[in-house]
Amino acid sequence: MDNFVRFILISKRSILGLMFVMFVSAPAYAERLDAIAAVVNGEVVTCYEVAQAEKALKEQLVQQGIALPSDDVIYQRSLDERVMRALQHQEAQNLEIKVGAEEVAAAMADVEKRNNLEPGQLESVLKAQGIDVENYRRTLKDRLLSTRLMNIAVRSKISISEEAMREYYRKHLKNPKPVREVRVAQLFIALPAEADSVEVEATRQRVNSLYQQLKSGADFARMVTLESDAPDSTSGGDMGWVSPGAVKGAFAQVFKLKVGEITDVIRSSGGFHILKVTDERMRKPESTKAYEEVHARHILIKIPDSADMNTQIKIRQRAEKIAEEMQGVSDEAFAVRAKELSQGPSAPRGGDLGWFKPGQMVPAFDKVVFSMKAGETSGVVETRFGLHIIRVVEKRKVNPNAFEARKAEIEQRLIAAEMQQQVPRWLNSLKEKAQIQEMSCKDLLPKAKADKVTADITDKNQQALVEKTEAAKTEKMQDEAKNALMAWKLAWQNKDMHAYFAAYDEHVSPSAKFSNFAQWKKYKQRVIPKHQNIHLDIEIAEVEVNPNVDEVSFIFNQTFKSNQVEDHDRKQVVLRHEDGAWKIVKEVTL
Repeated sequence: MDNFVRFILISKRSILGLMFVMFVSAPAYAERLDAIAAVVNGEVVTCYEVAQAEKALKEQLVQQGIALPSDDVIYQRSLDERVMRALQHQEAQNLEIKVGAEEVAAAMADVEKRNNLEPGQLESVLKAQGIDVENYRRTLKDRLLSTRLMNIAVRSKISISEEAMREYYRKHLKNPKPVREVRVAQLFIALPAEADSVEVEATRQRVNSLYQQLKSGADFARMVTLESDAPDSTSGGDMGWVSPGAVKGAFAQVFKLKVGEITDVIRSSGGFHILKVTDERMRKPESTKAYEEVHARHILIKIPDSADMNTQIKIRQRAEKIAEEMQGVSDEAFAVRAKELSQGPSAPRGGDLGWFKPGQMVPAFDKVVFSMKAGETSGVVETRFGLHIIRVVEKRKVNPNAFEARKAEIEQRLIAAEMQQQVPRWLNSLKEKAQIQEMSCKDLLPKAKADKVTADITDKNQQALVEKTEAAKTEKMQDEAKNALMAWKLAWQNKDMHAYFAAYDEHVSPSAKFSNFAQWKKYKQRVIPKHQNIHLDIEIAEVEVNPNVDEVSFIFNQTFKSNQVEDHDRKQVVLRHEDGAWKIVKEVTL
């Protein structure tokens, strides 16, 4: 069950998708910085923080092609997000959970690796997109902290029995065959932990009303944004791919649905759920070819970064002496010395690394350990972690489809299914136990600006005020359309086909070679995934805004690079505001 609880995992999406979520603008007015939006267990949430969250949420919804709800809804969602963030930080403090700078750096390095960037290149990419690097780090740190908190507060308390794992294996993995997996989104409405019958019935009626609206054609992602209480509400409720057997009870009805269909209302211990199948795929069985596993110990001797050449030589000589002493000793004797000498996290266990298969260790370590026989001890092996003396305890051949080989995977799938229900309930319990006093950030306008507005109105110059309003509308249209254009660019660059096609009006034909949008879409679905390392630069040359028809025209120079081709074009793209969203209605190469 891939990423079924995506809200507790570090996102595997592209870096530029993360940028939209993490973008934070500069404060518009100093007064908003000091104004209080809420007090959470004595901790202040400022209006400026809420304004930051509002900006990020709007950018994210634009990227996803979701029509923006009213400002009141955006404000309340953003306030709720900041209140929940404060509650999680407080709970992390209570449990003494921290995230260090080195962990944030490792997460940024992982983002670089997933997006084929060179080490250290992430910062320059962020800056090129106008994103503050420190804000990005803070947001990433918050996500890591939230993940760790939920793992400790919720995941650690979930226990999966051996019988449950064997039953899952017998039904779904023992005889490998292709299976249909579905991608699921959810609308979740929480119930108070101690809800009485009146509260339950009122919530049920509310959910039934939402269900009827969805059955009548209401947009699911928009409904989730407006109503859902789950942590995934700002991503359209997307919960990732689900495998048969990895969900329980009424939730399993998703496998009977076609793409686009929704479940009945499902009651869980935490509230009510409506699930939608957004995509499907056939997953083929993994290879059943047997492979070798090794059970090994090691003694790790680290070389400090600050060590000079003489110190490094002495450390290596010491490691070589230890390796020589360990030749021919028993496993017990090696374990004792590992406890005394090793500088790695496995030292308290006698250097025990457990069982692992090829590819799980760094290449230099892997190469040596899999060439050794059981009972042998290596010489000094150097990796980026330091100097290793390795002892092979046991070796075995593994059938990858055996229960023992897939036990850990099965356990993770079943834990994830439990997390899907328990995390929203746990988050709701944090809020119920807290003392929260909400205030108002509305109408927070600096005095100087308020005086000027009053003067404009009372000073007889009504025409100037009208012109100012029209200019503000034009500027707003231009900014919104540009955001939509950038979302289109990023979707193309990241090969996010859903977001890419969502950027277009379905009646447009972006190329004269195709008679309709469907033909062009089919062509793009075939050719875009073939390109690797896509990079797209847009240099806007001209902008024309037509407020009368809600259209904005951009003329720009476009550079497209991939592993296959490099193209330079001059384009015109026209966007029109329809049904609450900006859509491309014209795209031509000039």
